[in-house]
Amino acid sequence: MKLQLLSAVAITALMAVPSLASANDQGWYVRGNVGYGTVTDMDFTGDLIGDVEGEGSGAASLGLGYEFGNNWRIELDGTQLWNDMGAISQASNTASDMRITTGMVNAIYDFNDFGAWKPYVGAGIGIARGSLSAQAHSFPGGNPLAPPVNNPTCPSFNACTFDRDDTATAWQLIAGLGYKINDNLTWDTQYRYLNVGELDYTGLGANLQAPTLTALGGTSGLATTAEGAGGHLLMTGLRYRFGAAAPKPVKAVEAPVQPTMYECWNGAMVTDLATCAPKPVEPTMYQCWDGVMTQDLSTCAPQTVAPLPPEPTQIVEYNTVCDSGDLNFIVYFPWDKSLLTDQAKAVVTNATDTAKQCGIDNIIIEGHADSSGSASYNVGLSSRRANRVESEIRANGVTTSNIVKSAKGENALFIDTGDGVREPLNRRTEVVIRLIPGTYITQ
Repeated sequence: MKLQLLSAVAITALMAVPSLASANDQGWYVRGNVGYGTVTDMDFTGDLIGDVEGEGSGAASLGLGYEFGNNWRIELDGTQLWNDMGAISQASNTASDMRITTGMVNAIYDFNDFGAWKPYVGAGIGIARGSLSAQAHSFPGGNPLAPPVNNPTCPSFNACTFDRDDTATAWQLIAGLGYKINDNLTWDTQYRYLNVGELDYTGLGANLQAPTLTALGGTSGLATTAEGAGGHLLMTGLRYRFGAAAPKPVKAVEAPVQPTMYECWNGAMVTDLATCAPKPVEPTMYQCWDGVMTQDLSTCAPQTVAPLPPEPTQIVEYNTVCDSGDLNFIVYFPWDKSLLTDQAKAVVTNATDTAKQCGIDNIIIEGHADSSGSASYNVGLSSRRANRVESEIRANGVTTSNIVKSAKGENALFIDTGDGVREPLNRRTEVVIRLIPGTYITQ
């Protein structure tokens, strides 16, 4: 018995070592379980002799505990087991039953790696009180008027009875499975092995004579020891934890320092402009008289020179130019440039010389770019091209203040090439000079 007690104490001490695992639930809880149990096989020695085999009967348990939030919990536990053990050594004219009541301190470890299901193991140590009721007599067939015969379960007397209680140190091992219904309520099912050890009882014995039986009660005191007392219990119920679940700890994470980013000529983002891909050298382009871009002016188509019209004799002939409405022309640019070539300047000069003969309502200037480079870069490039054309128009003597400019970037391609394509006809600035019909300005 001493070895069993030392083993139970050692198991409980080991389970009390703090765990490194982390759980989010902590706080006080109450538990209630009911189920089925049976006492272990016991041997009676002394004035009551024999063995008994327990039969299954009801069991109930109540507990008050505390969850520490690190997988461990500890609880005070009270359990009661009822059991009819039947005949002693299967002898006729004998009967026995026992009720075991325990008070334990349990240490329990929960496994929290299975979602809502939480298996657990535990051990407890405390006290157990065993209430024994046992009778044996020597009357055949249970007839007290028959002559008594020898009864080996009660060798000293022909009738004996034990109806007493005894308390002993006890320990138990627990294995269970919980199902977390919500943050506070858990369905709890568990198995227990209970070890009480030895229980000592006193009783009364007498030799009764037929046909007039004296009452059993006082002639002799008896003593017996129940060895191997314990039980097996299987119970289910609910466990309720008070309060809300503890919040999960949030580990502070320092935000990484974002490096300063720069945009290369081709739209790539880098932390160092020196790492940009080298910008390819674009050949110098020239604009022919008809707007075609070429690297060699000698390849331009011959320009047909129309004869100059005769000098107008009436002002209405001059007004026909002004009455034409809008004067449209396009200025083309080299790749990634906003400077005007000589041919482009000639186009602007030709258009403004005509426009200055009439009254000007307004001027619309739209800058464009091809699809090479990033979209944001191309918007800025087309804006610079529109500004350069405006400056050239004003340099040629147009003084109107009603000029509307816009930068389209690559959003209004003349030829739809897709992204990343250098197309000369898309590198342009479109100009619309709106004339006032019926006006003519003499020089």
